Amino acid sequence: MTGTSFYAESLFPMDAVQFNEGELRQYEHRSDGSHKKVFVHFCPSCGTTMGLTFERWPEVRAISRGCYDDPNAVELTSHIWTRSAQSGVALPADVDCFARARATADGVPEVALRYDAPALARQDDGA
Repeated sequence: MTGTSFYAESLFPMDAVQFNEGELRQYEHRSDGSHKKVFVHFCPSCGTTMGLTFERWPEVRAISRGCYDDPNAVELTSHIWTRSAQSGVALPADVDCFARARATADGVPEVALRYDAPALARQDDGA
């Protein structure tokens, strides 16, 4: 979906985000977990993923943190879809880590794992 090993996003209410100029294009795919559509919004000039919107959560817009003037200005509070992490990826200490999404398809919150020290996302051969 993102063309990279990682995707960092910040979530906002849909009406809290306004784009000042330019036109975004989008493509869609089906989520592995909910099987609902995820809409990827990107710059038609350079292909940069600007953010996501979701059939499952129509009131939410994700903005790609790589698009911020200062991507470190927002704290990371969780990691999702860690089951898909590539071999060698380390998850940080004291951050919620979810194997899939933060909630099941029917809205039940998932239980997060938290590590006391950085931990490898994959302890096996990745199969």
